[in-house]
Amino acid sequence: MDIATLQRLCARTWPGLEQDRLGEWELRAAGGFTSRANSALPIGDPGLPLGDALTAVQGWYVARGLAPRLQVPSSLPTGPQQDAAAGVHELCDERGWAAEPWTAVMVRDTRSAPPVWPDPVVPAWTQAPGADWLGLYHHRGATLPEAARRVIEAAPASYLSVRAGDELLGIGRAAVAGDVVVLTAIEVLPAHRRRGLGTLITAALALRGAEQGATMAALQVFAHNSAAVALYRRLGYHDHHRYRYRHLPQP
Repeated sequence: MDIATLQRLCARTWPGLEQDRLGEWELRAAGGFTSRANSALPIGDPGLPLGDALTAVQGWYVARGLAPRLQVPSSLPTGPQQDAAAGVHELCDERGWAAEPWTAVMVRDTRSAPPVWPDPVVPAWTQAPGADWLGLYHHRGATLPEAARRVIEAAPASYLSVRAGDELLGIGRAAVAGDVVVLTAIEVLPAHRRRGLGTLITAALALRGAEQGATMAALQVFAHNSAAVALYRRLGYHDHHRYRYRHLPQP
């Protein structure tokens, strides 16, 4: 699957609450909760010269009180090169848009054996996140803002809660677009980490996608998070491409 196709499918599983288009570019806004839901995806032809398109994106976000931000996909440093967002990084450099850390997009097929949960751990699926699920999900360590639930539920998804008795130990979210299941919100309560629960949750999310027709599982992780990247590689995930956000610092 090429970068543009996979990136667009991933975008469908975590959309903005407000969506617009500039030619083939996608514009997304959600009150500032998560970069994904508040950035433009500059893939394809914006229908304008590139410089004019970047100016239009800037105006769209400023009008909504948001910092102008792009989610710019790129090929891996090694391997075949694809121009998923040709010229965008270079123009951002010229205009002073800041570059945020790289995020790796990792994939594998969804075929796997069902996870074996240790007693007394019990998994449960819902079609909406409960209050305790939302309480465990901390976006970059921060308390969730009021609009968070609307963003998290903006696309159809399955929500996994893992419990031992009444205690919630971990969570995850699986959302399918096309034949890809995108895994997000994989969290384990700090006191229960390093016991294999993250591995089991990841496997369960991929299998949930397979049950809904997905043949590929995808997840997104900061490229500098070496421990998480190593874990996913042990689970059979490999790097597909990468992206980084570019934002225009506000005065």
